[in-house]
Amino acid sequence: MVSPQEGSNEVESAGVEIPAAAVPGRRTPTFTAESMPPGLAKDHRTTVWAELVVLEGTVLFVDESSRKAAAAAGGRVVIVPDTLHHIEPSDDAQFYVQFYE
Repeated sequence: MVSPQEGSNEVESAGVEIPAAAVPGRRTPTFTAESMPPGLAKDHRTTVWAELVVLEGTVLFVDESSRKAAAAAGGRVVIVPDTLHHIEPSDDAQFYVQFYE
């Protein structure tokens, strides 16, 4: 797994930003590697902008454009709508997804 810089809390966007007009909408419950829906580990898409928010551990995000971003506790990864992606959480990860409208 790709390791983020220790203590990193920066948004892992690779030049991708949520549009300024987007407002937070619903969010998922907090997941762990054991409690997350199995579909998150397989390629899937969102229909809106979203952000993966990591509370504990590390989560690797991989999308179809070969963008890989590893976020540690306090880190975030921007998720582009209609882009296939999956995640790979560490055993101690706790995270949620914030969707935008």
